[in-house]
Amino acid sequence: MTTSAVSRHALARMAQRGFQADDADLIMLFGTPIQDGFLVLKKDCEAVERELKRLQDRVRRLSGKRLVVEAGRIVTAYRVGKGTERRLLRGAEDRELDA
Repeated sequence: MTTSAVSRHALARMAQRGFQADDADLIMLFGTPIQDGFLVLKKDCEAVERELKRLQDRVRRLSGKRLVVEAGRIVTAYRVGKGTERRLLRGAEDRELDA
């Protein structure tokens, strides 16, 4: 569940109050630290949503781009065409069947 120790009391109360298994981790990760714990504010949620949107835009921009890696080192990078994409994926499927 979380890297922090959780008391039996806390586990019982979290279950009664509808907390999901990973909620404590998220609260500690994104919440605002207060005197004796963390509190998730509306501004905390909005900040996370902005970051997720930025990440989504960055990931979408990478569609169709390829890195060639040999021995753990990037040797080149380029945008693939549709034909190359199909050929590369076909090769990956063949390797999976051999395994």
